[in-house]
Amino acid sequence: MNNNIIKILVELKNASLSRKETLVVEYNHLSSSLLKNLYKEGFIQSFKFFKGINEERKILVTLRYYFDKPVFSNLKLFSKPSHLRYMKFSDICNISDKKYVCFFSTNKGILTILECKKRKIGGKLLFMC
Repeated sequence: MNNNIIKILVELKNASLSRKETLVVEYNHLSSSLLKNLYKEGFIQSFKFFKGINEERKILVTLRYYFDKPVFSNLKLFSKPSHLRYMKFSDICNISDKKYVCFFSTNKGILTILECKKRKIGGKLLFMC
């Protein structure tokens, strides 16, 4: 798993647990793809691209709270750089927990468990919210 994804997820969790409203993260292709999926699933309120000091591209993320509780409080990372967890499509079909959303890294990009089931592909299990 890419260290940039781990860094962004930990920053999101720490910022939400400390009750911050916004967070600034570094821009790259993986972070924008991850934030688009988090926005689509309703875990973040919004995100906006801007240029910071020295023309560096950054992303301003507005966090979401549900009844004054942080959404990222139950974030669990599964794949780490030292231990990657790959799942086949048949293994993904056996997961039926609708309380949490699992995110996978596939050859089609970062997808949720429902998108993986629709496209009938497997991938690397990244994290669960």
